Amino acid sequence: MTVSASRSGGLPGRIRFAALVSMVLAALTGWMALNEAAEMAHFSEARSEQSRVTPDDAALSLLGVTASDVERLLDTRFAALEPMREPRAVLMFVLATACAFVFVASARMLRPEGMRRDAMRRMLGRAAITVAVLRTIDGAQWAVVARRMGSVMAQLHAQKPEFQTAMGGQMLETIFSGYALGTTVVFTALVAGTFAVLGQYFHSEPVREALVALDGPREE
Repeated sequence: MTVSASRSGGLPGRIRFAALVSMVLAALTGWMALNEAAEMAHFSEARSEQSRVTPDDAALSLLGVTASDVERLLDTRFAALEPMREPRAVLMFVLATACAFVFVASARMLRPEGMRRDAMRRMLGRAAITVAVLRTIDGAQWAVVARRMGSVMAQLHAQKPEFQTAMGGQMLETIFSGYALGTTVVFTALVAGTFAVLGQYFHSEPVREALVALDGPREE
């Protein structure tokens, strides 16, 4: 289906919506990546700081865990991340940078301020595909952490009387590890897949034609 420009000269609705989705998703993904990049760059300090945080007992009771359970889970998380902290810090920084390109290109497509929208389209498409690849690598690394945390959750629940009679430790580990890994895979596929679709969309010929028509002839 050909994307046509509106009579007022503004962005067609589908392109505007895609640009808005790109901008919001890039902001959220980039912010999380930047936070984790800082955490990996200051790994020891982040680990020490986390150990001083006192969880709320009321909230923990609702979740069915104790403060010691949370401490063990956090220790497991940091222990799993420690061998990959340097490459992960680089990955998160590059991911945050790629998200910044997506954000800027999306914003300039919505408000060009004298810039050609087709140039922003090309940048957005390339950056979105890059984010999709980087976010997939991020998800693969996090899957290792999720599996280890799921295994610890299984061990913690296996100590409770209600689970000792219902199922064995091996079954609990399968359930919790599978759930943690499955959640990571689904979330990664959702985010990376959305960026990939957006990248392909902005690389499409109908979008290019619509934006070239909006830009008009190049100024000499």
